[in-house]
Amino acid sequence: MATLSNLTSPAELEAVLTVPGLLVLDFYTQACMICRRVEPMVAAVSGGAVRAYKVDAERLLDIAIQYNVQGVPTLLLFRDGCLVDRRSGFVTASALREWIGTQQ
Repeated sequence: MATLSNLTSPAELEAVLTVPGLLVLDFYTQACMICRRVEPMVAAVSGGAVRAYKVDAERLLDIAIQYNVQGVPTLLLFRDGCLVDRRSGFVTASALREWIGTQQ
């Protein structure tokens, strides 16, 4: 099963936001069962022009608050460092591909 790299600090987030292109941030918590089902789908659509990372919403609470994450899983889509869209709750890989495709 594919997994995503975990961002562990605000500095890491700033670094990935400076890279041009599409970026998906997957906000999750350890206890969230739906989050565990969403992660491999996000990993499946990442690669090439789309980068993806996961962010523990409890450990990096300030970042979750900054981006108004009110529930998990929440997916944030960035283009060239700017937030362009968000999704909350369960989402399939095909729905993710379609969602990301609208921003390419």
